[in-house]
Amino acid sequence: MKKKIIIFNLLFCIVVVFVNYNYFNSKSRNAIVYNYVENYIETNYGIGREDLKSEESNYLRGMGLFAIEVKDIVTKNHYYFEVDIRDDFSLIYIKDLTEVHRKNQAD
Repeated sequence: MKKKIIIFNLLFCIVVVFVNYNYFNSKSRNAIVYNYVENYIETNYGIGREDLKSEESNYLRGMGLFAIEVKDIVTKNHYYFEVDIRDDFSLIYIKDLTEVHRKNQAD
């Protein structure tokens, strides 16, 4: 009986460590992606970081990409991006999809 409890506790601890690793890894990835998007908007649109707010950030599992929506709180404009990062959090590419979304909303 004692052996079963020890094995159960060991398996439970392994599962908890695995789940926590995945949870915090995804949160770190979201933060890094948002930082890349902030830098991109600040550089290309001239909008300060303090005026930006993340509306939605989704990890697209099948493609391994992040789709992120950022709102400028001053002008109420929305910006949409697709971002891909490596396992070491370095940027592979960032794609600005803002015009595509605006065109689709106008149709």
